[in-house]
Amino acid sequence: MQRTSADGVTVLWQAAPAPGPLTAVLSFGTGLRDETAPTLGAAHLVEALVTTHLGRRPHEFTSSVEEEATHFVVKGTPQEVTGFLHTVCSALRDLPTQYMEHATRLLGLHPPRTCDHRGAEPLSARYGPHGLGLVLHHDPDMYARLTSDAVRTHAAAHFTRGNAVLALDGPPPAGLTLPLPDGPRPDRSAPRLRAGVPGTWQHRLVDTVSLLLTSRAHEPAAVAACHVLSQRVEHLTHHTRGISDGVTLHRFLRDRLTLDRVLVLRPADGHAEEAADILWNETLRLARRGPTRHELDTFTEHARAELRCHDGHCGHDRWTSLQRALESEHFGIPYHDPGTLLAQHAAVTPQDVADHLQRALTDAVLVVPPQVFPRPATPGGTPLPNSTCWRVHGEHPGTPSAPGTRFRKTPLRRLITPRHESGEYLLAPWGLVVRDGNRDEHDIRFDEIAVMRHEGPGRIVLTGCGCHLHIHPDHVARGERVIAALDAAVPAHLVRTDP
Repeated sequence: MQRTSADGVTVLWQAAPAPGPLTAVLSFGTGLRDETAPTLGAAHLVEALVTTHLGRRPHEFTSSVEEEATHFVVKGTPQEVTGFLHTVCSALRDLPTQYMEHATRLLGLHPPRTCDHRGAEPLSARYGPHGLGLVLHHDPDMYARLTSDAVRTHAAAHFTRGNAVLALDGPPPAGLTLPLPDGPRPDRSAPRLRAGVPGTWQHRLVDTVSLLLTSRAHEPAAVAACHVLSQRVEHLTHHTRGISDGVTLHRFLRDRLTLDRVLVLRPADGHAEEAADILWNETLRLARRGPTRHELDTFTEHARAELRCHDGHCGHDRWTSLQRALESEHFGIPYHDPGTLLAQHAAVTPQDVADHLQRALTDAVLVVPPQVFPRPATPGGTPLPNSTCWRVHGEHPGTPSAPGTRFRKTPLRRLITPRHESGEYLLAPWGLVVRDGNRDEHDIRFDEIAVMRHEGPGRIVLTGCGCHLHIHPDHVARGERVIAALDAAVPAHLVRTDP
């Protein structure tokens, strides 16, 4: 991999130029993980404004926003590539916000890929509505809530020369200019974790079963473990029992040192508990005994085919061979060429896989649909704790109810609401407790609210666990006091008053 710079931007290119048109990727080390609940969708809107400004062109180009990075990709003659890159950089320097209405409407009609991610629930369970946990919280109206000033501020902080890398599959063309705004590379620190979540299982409003496992950013044993585990679980749930549609694997960089991998399967109706037990128990079994030699040989062959594909030999777009280099540059991860990676994968032993999974199980997160009750145990044999955000009444005898001022539903609401939904609020100095008709409780800590939106006289809060809860003053007696307490506690920058 060759390296130079242009206008202060790092430029990488392959030593052996590929035949045909030149492919270039202008990549920024920012994506959804760098947004907050109030600024959710800002990177997509920046991308849409730039591509709208580009208009129609005679050469091929595309763009994308991922969890960790935003890419502008072009393929054409050297002159077309330099013209495209110059226009993108100029648009980021002076963001064309005159296209806000147009770009917002298009994003509402065609949601980006990250709006429907099957690996999102365990990320939300681990991080709440922060960092990678925001993958779950896209909605079509979020772009309309962003102002021109908010989008400009986001672009100025993240789409800068210090946060950019240009990768090409040939030498940099003559006349290359990248007139990006100045700015440093943002902090790559890990997003905060939800308290009490590591090493748990949770209920979520999903129809999938998923497992999150954490590893070091570069750990060949973790790659082997997830491949072998996916093959085992898919064999048992799909090929043998026919209770799932197979296993998909998703990969997310938490920070420069840490990687989250999520294994997901969609079980057939009535089989979610069985699928969850298989997924968890096969993970335990692999952690105790490691894989067989045949399983590791199969993994090595799979890795060889995949690395050859990523090196541009299987018909994929040539720029995919540069993705690892871009990721390494953005996050400061050592870059390994395909030959080195394959040698490291081939050297993985059964004990390496077992050791990795024994570490990963200490903070693994298993997510299942509602009304599904698997029986996961820790490697030591004790029941795996459940960290579902609703406390079930009577599940833990002797646990006192949350203290606070009680606000009961109005007589009319009690009359027209089903008994299991009818409930009350408890207002405490630290927050609000929602209690349903079964006396199950959900805490809303004021200091963990990610965003609060006005909806008429009511409020919709995105809580620290990732739940959306609607609180309306007309539903409880003296409800205006509950709303006043929320308004006093939530900082103004976390409040949205859009219609």
